[in-house]
Amino acid sequence: MQKDHSHILEDILETITASETPEQSLDHIVRMVSERFHIDVCSVYGYNPYGNTLFLRATVGLSRESVGAIEMDVDEGLTGLVIETMAPVFIVNPSSHPRYKYYAQSGEEVYRTYLGVPLIYHKKVLGALVVQTLAEEGIARSDIGLFKNIASQIAATIAFTNLQEDRKRLDVAKPARRDRSRADSEKSPLEQNHLRGEGVSDRAAFGYAHFMFETIDFDHVHLTEVTEVNSEINRLERAFKTAKNQIKQVAEKARKISDQEKTIIDAHLMFLADKSLRKKIIAKINSGQNAEYALKQVILEYVNMFKAMDDPYLSERYSDILDIGRRVLGNLAGINEASDQAFTRDTILVASDISPVDLLAIRQPNLKGIVLSKGGRTSHTVIMAKSLEIPIVIGVEEVFENVRANDFLIVDGVSGLVYANPTPEIREEYERRQAESRKHLKKLEALRDLPAVTKDGFSVHLGANIGLLSDLMLARQYGADHIGLYRTEFPFLLRKSFPSEDEQTDLYTRALEKAENRSVTIRTFDVGGDKFLSYLDYPREDNPFLGWRSIRLSLDLEDVFRTQIRAILRASAFGKTRMLFPMITEIEETRRIVQLVAEEKAGLDDDAIDYDKNIELGIMVEVPAAVPILDRLLRYVDFVNIGTNDLMQYLLAVDRNNKKVADRFNVLHPSVISTIAQIVSVCNRFEKQVCICGEAAGVTESIFLFIGMGADHISMVPSAIPAAKQFLRSVNQADAKMALTTCLDMEDAGEIAAYLKKILPVPVK
Repeated sequence: MQKDHSHILEDILETITASETPEQSLDHIVRMVSERFHIDVCSVYGYNPYGNTLFLRATVGLSRESVGAIEMDVDEGLTGLVIETMAPVFIVNPSSHPRYKYYAQSGEEVYRTYLGVPLIYHKKVLGALVVQTLAEEGIARSDIGLFKNIASQIAATIAFTNLQEDRKRLDVAKPARRDRSRADSEKSPLEQNHLRGEGVSDRAAFGYAHFMFETIDFDHVHLTEVTEVNSEINRLERAFKTAKNQIKQVAEKARKISDQEKTIIDAHLMFLADKSLRKKIIAKINSGQNAEYALKQVILEYVNMFKAMDDPYLSERYSDILDIGRRVLGNLAGINEASDQAFTRDTILVASDISPVDLLAIRQPNLKGIVLSKGGRTSHTVIMAKSLEIPIVIGVEEVFENVRANDFLIVDGVSGLVYANPTPEIREEYERRQAESRKHLKKLEALRDLPAVTKDGFSVHLGANIGLLSDLMLARQYGADHIGLYRTEFPFLLRKSFPSEDEQTDLYTRALEKAENRSVTIRTFDVGGDKFLSYLDYPREDNPFLGWRSIRLSLDLEDVFRTQIRAILRASAFGKTRMLFPMITEIEETRRIVQLVAEEKAGLDDDAIDYDKNIELGIMVEVPAAVPILDRLLRYVDFVNIGTNDLMQYLLAVDRNNKKVADRFNVLHPSVISTIAQIVSVCNRFEKQVCICGEAAGVTESIFLFIGMGADHISMVPSAIPAAKQFLRSVNQADAKMALTTCLDMEDAGEIAAYLKKILPVPVK
């Protein structure tokens, strides 16, 4: 078989996105696979769990009349064997196999090879992908991995097809809202109910939509055609009326108001009362535009008009118009201004983006999930959400047009799907999945006290990355051996000024006590980039990730830095402590840090204050500049932590929060693998402990390569530890070493991913 791997998975995903119906997707996919790989037959079978039968959904090669006509019990036929074994079935001369079953007029009796692969979506069997060729050498056993990858893409489409047909059969296909657009009404019922983003967590959540105030702007608004014009006009009028009342309440609450403030309020009220403004917006609604888009068009017209005025005072008034427009827009979306509101029911927070600080401020038991229209998969907000075990989906660009306050949402942090007002069938499916997930986690609990050791005896110390004291409970719950990374910046972010030495000492001491004799690696505060202190005057930077951040900021604010060093030293008297310094790029930085620590130790000695005199010092290798000089850096420190998130960002020149290039942020990029392997090799040669941190540390494929490098300390978000331990106990380090050698000779991440998927064991459920 000619193996044209190029872009096949991307092309399949594009086909699914572009197709109008799931069935159309299946037809296009089987044709694409047949043509791309010169396969004589490519078929997709659906599985009916109620009747325990299989039926032909789509095919190229068999007669078209067979679609919908061929149906078999699972205990008969080769495809039934695929479902029974839940594994690929590869057979040469299939007609001689005892399970072979001939179907009249299908035309399949002439084919000499057979490969069937199960279609599994969220642990549920949905059918099978079957390929057949006329020539015996047309398919080889080595092709199974490739077709498993293709099957995983098809599985989601089959899932959607099943749900769609269930809805039709039960006659419950109703639009999510009465004011849906004309374009929306032409979509399938299922398509009306889900939005697609990027899943960045390992679970789903249910709750009612709550919009975070000041997170919606006109760049979130897109055109949606409407048929119920009166409904849109009524929504607009209510939004204007609410805006007027809100501004009046602001004036009434203020005990004293200056003439200037009164003038601004009056101007806002006058603009809201302007009949010509509303007439222009209503005219656009009458032409078929939704209220949000019509408002956007008119407000931006006014903004541009005022900006063009010669009078500086009048020109600057465009900002007032924008403020008024955003207020009306927020009311259209049902946004509640109260940022400190207590959620009285299960709630899904909907926002454009949210800072780690905002997330910490708003977190509460009833916050069950987060949907962002922007965001990056390795942003600190995502990391924090994972730490708090809050499911999150990012990059849901159409959320503001399709979701209203108080809509019931299902947020699938795995697939990236967000369902607005889903049907009972979809809710039941997710409830079933959550029940299965709880059972699976229960099984993993048995691993908590077992060592993470490979089948051939290589021991790995699995650590937890934490940012809050509450994370330590999760570290214990999931069986962490140590705290591989304690991010100290979050307490700094939550305050209005730098915490004092005593406050920090108390915080770190409590962390060490809660760690219950586990070693804790405390990283000095890492701010800048996407984490800013509200009380610090930052310079305006075009590229903050390349600017005044992390250790650069600490060394410039020496008094603040010394305070933290002293606090960590004082806390080290109460537990196993290591001190870690981020974003090291040069030896002079390291020498300066070591000198500061020595001076603060001497000061504590003079004051007879106890501390661990043998406390270990470490550096984070997360900037490529540190890699070539690592042998010299190691003269000054005791250990190294590899920060995979920033290392990948700088190494690949990819902004990890930029959705446009998010697909390039790949831990399996050959440069990333070879760079991490080089770091581990140098550390092992100099007998310095190395711990791999970051999101990559929780990815199965990465873990396999890391142990192949000889890395025996890996730290991750606490909830990822049980699955990582289960995986490590199922593989051999010797195999990982051979796989690493093979991967280091490969050309791109896609090739590496396909290879690893082929050789790695399927996780036990």
